[in-house]
Amino acid sequence: MTTRKQHHGFLLLLLLALMIAWPQAALVASAAGPEQQNPMTVVVCVVDGCPDVSLGYLSETEYVRQLCADERFQHKAIDAVFPSSTAAGHAAIFTGAYPEANGVTGKEYLDDDGELSRFNNPGVLDVPTLFHVARSKGLGTAMISAKANACKMLSGATDAAIWPASVPDWVIETVGPPPDESTQYGNFAGWHIELDRWVLKTVEAYLEQNDSPAFVGINVGSLDKCGHRFGPVPAVETTEALSAVSEGLEELVATLDATRPGRWCLIITADHGMTRVDTGIPARDIVGDVTDEDIPMTLDGGVLYVWAGDDRARIAEALRLSEGVAEIIDINDGARRAELHIEHPRTPPLIAVSERGYMFIEALFLMEATLGSHGTTLDTDVEVPLIVVGPNAGSIDLDCVNSTTDISSIVEILFGM
Repeated sequence: MTTRKQHHGFLLLLLLALMIAWPQAALVASAAGPEQQNPMTVVVCVVDGCPDVSLGYLSETEYVRQLCADERFQHKAIDAVFPSSTAAGHAAIFTGAYPEANGVTGKEYLDDDGELSRFNNPGVLDVPTLFHVARSKGLGTAMISAKANACKMLSGATDAAIWPASVPDWVIETVGPPPDESTQYGNFAGWHIELDRWVLKTVEAYLEQNDSPAFVGINVGSLDKCGHRFGPVPAVETTEALSAVSEGLEELVATLDATRPGRWCLIITADHGMTRVDTGIPARDIVGDVTDEDIPMTLDGGVLYVWAGDDRARIAEALRLSEGVAEIIDINDGARRAELHIEHPRTPPLIAVSERGYMFIEALFLMEATLGSHGTTLDTDVEVPLIVVGPNAGSIDLDCVNSTTDISSIVEILFGM
């Protein structure tokens, strides 16, 4: 039989145990509770073709420039992956993996049927995306893009995948249709700037329709398109494109703050940079002088991919001796391929990389309308911005974030993982 004295002693011990355990329980609750009770909405905006150096040309009154100087937020330059191009860049950002792991090795790849194919469907990705991670956390997912191929590639775990040729009715009703494509021939820069405005307005409409937590990916493409045609910033048209994107991002932040106060984060980055060019390398003519065979090849700005067979050594030597070619990466260059994180079955056996000021081009007369390119390991192609904006942006540790592949770690932290 338990005496009253023993009973009181037991209660006292129980009370002491609870008092000791309570602070630890409260700490765990305060650390885990906000993410579980108020999940974050995270938006990753890829400003296509924006080298970090471009931001310095903006006026100090421009919103993106102000973000870089605001102590509440964070900005640093990080490295894009090789090749510094759209498909590989987007795959790296949204998977957190290099081409050797995610399988997106450039602009095109040689399919099983011997034909060149674009990276424009979710099946080309060998690893899950951040959209899969967000969906597993119960968040809504959307990819809204000025470029169709990037959107299609990342659409595998999205509730909404929107690009100019695939627009749902609710966007038409709330934002309107994208700008008429035919008008770009009279105003190239203006049309692409209007398209980016439409993309960002569509993102705002998505956020306003439902204030539930979500993960949203964005591609705005005017900086890339204008950079190719007119040259990178400080070219007037390209600078106007960056300024317009900056204005659109300011409006997007206002929408995030209005619909999800205290529960949002915007990550601004780029898939690759842009380098001014003035000289073309006629790759098909060079290869044609070596062999009459129809060799599959892809010209991607500063990088040339060649699926050469028996003639590989001779083609490599011809390219190596050509003006403007900086580097040849052969299938046997294991160390270099490992350094660039590109060793994958889809990687072609022969890659050529151009020098600064040069690019591979189909025909030399096309250089009359081409002043910018990317794809190489040059700093202007590789160094891209990372800006983290939001109520809790200052608490994110960016010391270990040095590559676009590291952006996924920021997102996962924000998701409470």
